[in-house]
Amino acid sequence: MNSDTSAKQGTDKNDVSADQVAHYLQKHPDFFINRDSLLEEITLPHESGKAISLLERQVKILRERSIESRHTLNTLMETAKYNDQLFSVTRALILALLIEDDVSQIASATEANLNTQPGIDVSSVILFDTDNINNVENARLESADFLQESFPTLLRDRKTICKSIDKDTATFLFPHRGGGIRSVALCPIGRERMLGVLAIGNKAQDYFHPDLDTLFLDFIGEVLESIIIRKIN
Repeated sequence: MNSDTSAKQGTDKNDVSADQVAHYLQKHPDFFINRDSLLEEITLPHESGKAISLLERQVKILRERSIESRHTLNTLMETAKYNDQLFSVTRALILALLIEDDVSQIASATEANLNTQPGIDVSSVILFDTDNINNVENARLESADFLQESFPTLLRDRKTICKSIDKDTATFLFPHRGGGIRSVALCPIGRERMLGVLAIGNKAQDYFHPDLDTLFLDFIGEVLESIIIRKIN
């Protein structure tokens, strides 16, 4: 074995891997204290192709994390505001429904109450024309066929769905005020026994979207089911 090979092998044994360096720096986060000259010598590639210092890179990362944190906070605040609004809507609606005498009044009171709430441009209570409620007067009764065709998961899963809609669907859901409605929340009225659906519309196409939390909307549907069943039994 010649001297060059021996020297190379000795050097390889003393080499420190990148993982070892990273592990050491994690264990000693204060390593660069009092080593300003070393920080100035370390450079990192940048998207622009120019090299930047480690300090510049740290500032960039901290700025990006700050922006991300602000976005997260804004999202949480918007969600909290939306849930607070829905709680107020639910509370006012339940109090209004408790004093109504029959199904038609319940439907009218529901629509009148919801139509005054922020974020709701129009609402409609659609009851299914079944043996349970076919004798209800002055309430909107419809076959479930259109909803079954347009929103099959609504009748199958019996959970609130939120999505954008076309003009024909808006006209069916809101015959007198459907113009301009582009998104809707459909709340099933009934779990064990499907009595109908509460449709809530907004003119913005993305206001009611699939990722929207529907906890309060589901609750409103359950409240309507409980009150209507008491009136028809």
